[in-house]
Amino acid sequence: MEGSADTSADAGKGKSKMKIIAIVVVAVLIIAALGAALLMSGGGDDEEKILVVATISGNPESLDPAVDYETAGGEIIQNVYETLMFYDGASADTLKPMLCTAVPTVANDGVSEDGLTYTYHLREGVKFHDGTDMTSEDVVYSYERFLRLNDPHGPAWMVGELLITDYYDYDAGVYDADGNLEADSGVPADVIANHIWAKDDYTVQFNLTTTFSGWNYVITFGVGSIVSKDYVEANGGMTKEGYDFMFDHMCGTGAFSLGEFVPDTHFLLERFDDYWQEPAKLDKVLIKQIPDDNTRLLMIQSGEADVASIPRTLRSSVVNQTGIEVTEGLGTFNVDFIGMNQALNFNSSILTITDIPGDFFTDKNVRLAFAHALNVSKLIATQYAGAGIQPNGAIPKGMFGYDPEVPTYDYDLEAVRSHLENATFVDPDTNTTTNWLEHGFSLDIFYNDGNTVRQASCAMFEQGLEAVSDNIQIKVTGLEWSQFLFNRRQGNLPVMFLGWAPDYADPNNYMQPFFHSAGTYGSMVGYSNATVDALIEAAATETDSATREQLYSELSYLMYEECVHIWTVQATNFHVERTTVDGYEFNPMYSGLYYYPMDKE
Repeated sequence: MEGSADTSADAGKGKSKMKIIAIVVVAVLIIAALGAALLMSGGGDDEEKILVVATISGNPESLDPAVDYETAGGEIIQNVYETLMFYDGASADTLKPMLCTAVPTVANDGVSEDGLTYTYHLREGVKFHDGTDMTSEDVVYSYERFLRLNDPHGPAWMVGELLITDYYDYDAGVYDADGNLEADSGVPADVIANHIWAKDDYTVQFNLTTTFSGWNYVITFGVGSIVSKDYVEANGGMTKEGYDFMFDHMCGTGAFSLGEFVPDTHFLLERFDDYWQEPAKLDKVLIKQIPDDNTRLLMIQSGEADVASIPRTLRSSVVNQTGIEVTEGLGTFNVDFIGMNQALNFNSSILTITDIPGDFFTDKNVRLAFAHALNVSKLIATQYAGAGIQPNGAIPKGMFGYDPEVPTYDYDLEAVRSHLENATFVDPDTNTTTNWLEHGFSLDIFYNDGNTVRQASCAMFEQGLEAVSDNIQIKVTGLEWSQFLFNRRQGNLPVMFLGWAPDYADPNNYMQPFFHSAGTYGSMVGYSNATVDALIEAAATETDSATREQLYSELSYLMYEECVHIWTVQATNFHVERTTVDGYEFNPMYSGLYYYPMDKE
């Protein structure tokens, strides 16, 4: 999952989203104008408990779990929708039943002996935010709608490749002139019906096409969120109208409903009193988009914010400070990286100085030159206060499949020069052979606006590249998060600094998105290698652990040689909150904060 927009590593028609009652609107306006944190305190019995979160996260890619594949939207989805199972507290390994009554295993007859059939018995009496009851029909519908759409840049792949026979033979869903999904586009409905069905009102069965011991973890990711069929169908269903409607409307079973989303400003989550568990302790959660680091710092120091995204460069301003509690040093599976686009699309006004050809990064020497231009040791020391390591590939340290013997790229300006000299091409203007060191180039590099750590990282990258030749010019530009994601999807970014947070704790969740030709980033940067595709697919379904581990080692070495992406930092967590906040849980698998267990004094 695209992660993250944050500086910390925490890491029927007419049924429109709930409107905010007047007093809450007034409260929000007062907070925005005056910073009146007193209104948000939970001191008296009659006062609402409103948790105020100051974050840099921008607008989400979408609030539809069938589409969204990044952490800003992922956090909202995680708190409004629910999956069949969820992580048990801080454990990244233990699942607990949520919308089902038991985590299926072979021992409880929930999983067949051959590991291909999974049966889920649903809780009865679970209500959606529109007041309707959840049944197996909603579960089947939720899976069908994301597989029918089959967004190539979205999360459908992780379910599709395990559930659907020959999944990679199916393309994205295509709308006809009337806005309906063409029957033979996406994954066809009759194909899906062979793999998931309702046995009765409260029993759902999945028939996998291949064994995968992590299946339960895969569908615990946000893509497995259960939506209300009645709500979606009343607002367009599986048509362009319906998918567009669900972009910013939500109807789940979670402890909170979406009260309001004002782009560039805030989200408001409201407690759902008919929740199937005990209602949440908090009445509301106000998530404010605050791009400026110092403003967020002042908000947490003054108590105007209960939780704030603070970069480690301001660590001394929050550690050991009265009224502030910091949780740090816990391991994550989040990795930051630099993406290099091998199939650049020039149809965008955001490219202001770029003069490279669209296939510039297909030359491995160019990619290797860029890999040696960033001083990662300095980056970790100055921007992460030393709380991180340089990854040696996509698979993070601490995860199965990680091979510590795979090397990293060092900071070496002579290597930059050498690789650029070896990157030869025929200059179309002179019809002579030259190289990129001699010829030079101009290039735009992008990060998500407000993320000062990534901004500083790009600046260091700029310095390393420009140091080797006066003919090289780099321009660093920040884009608002949703615009960054849009341009990334369109192939408009030649070089981009971004991050990845896990969907499920397995190396396939790193290798497939980044290096498979149909993967989120493999396809987005135009990388295609049939040998790599075959290795990734073989490793994903291998049942022998030793053989599987060897396959991932082989892939890691191969990807080091290919240098498709530049891996920069695997950081630990850094969470800042007021001491009046209780119930914070850190889990490396969460998409941001999980608000149900949280409270405030």
